[in-house]
Amino acid sequence: MSFLRNKNSLAVLGIFILILLTGFTFVNQNEVVGLKLPESAFLYKNYIYVSNIGSSPTSSNLDGFIAKLDRYGNILEYKFIDGLKAPKGIFPYKDKLYISDLDRVCIASIDDGSKQCVNIPGSKFLNDIYVLNGDAYITDTFTNCIYKLDNSFNVSVFLCSKDRNFSPNGIWFSKVLNAFVVVSFNEPVVNIVSLNGKVEKKIYLKGLTGFDGLIIHSSRVFISDYRSGKIIETDLSFKGYRTIKQFNTPVADFFLGKNLLIAPLLEDNTLFIGKIK
Repeated sequence: MSFLRNKNSLAVLGIFILILLTGFTFVNQNEVVGLKLPESAFLYKNYIYVSNIGSSPTSSNLDGFIAKLDRYGNILEYKFIDGLKAPKGIFPYKDKLYISDLDRVCIASIDDGSKQCVNIPGSKFLNDIYVLNGDAYITDTFTNCIYKLDNSFNVSVFLCSKDRNFSPNGIWFSKVLNAFVVVSFNEPVVNIVSLNGKVEKKIYLKGLTGFDGLIIHSSRVFISDYRSGKIIETDLSFKGYRTIKQFNTPVADFFLGKNLLIAPLLEDNTLFIGKIK
């Protein structure tokens, strides 16, 4: 037994020396490579779902897909949901995955990936999606509109703006405000949108470029500034912000929960998974 203990001690010492010599460090993060323009990520019931646009954000050639990973980033099914046009925003709701897919919304089972799709007339570039009480709200960055798909699959226009810089991208519902928070892609603007589809307030955040992803935890708001590669934190007053993560490449529609950050780096075809303070 003493011999075994000595052998174990020597093994540990050897590993320690190797770390010192090579500069190797243990890190609590991972990068998933080999994706195809990953745009949105969501952790749901211990699995990560990632939308992959495919060949082009505006193409309808059905080479887009949703990948399914475990929470550590191991790919379980590369094309868990296949045959999509150019999927972007995703949102899980009651064991269904709602997907904004260029000019339609697809609703897929998280059990087997089977899907049904509903066309959104008038849409051109559906982007982010949020499901509230069974109704889906979908931003369209090209038409300056937000569409609504209710739980009976009826489609309506929730909001259209004449302001070309409205360019709605990320959308999230704030229980505190009892309103939607919608961020612009063309400029660093946050819009507060009432439940009756009116822009009640517009806030400009200086020093940033234009927004993509958005997630709210109570009164804490997290936004990705796409071109700068920053993820910022602010609150519902939007009077100031701090950068919590800086990438050297644009960052799209991320997920953040319990200090776990999952961020699609669209132009690098990778997915970042790591802890933040």
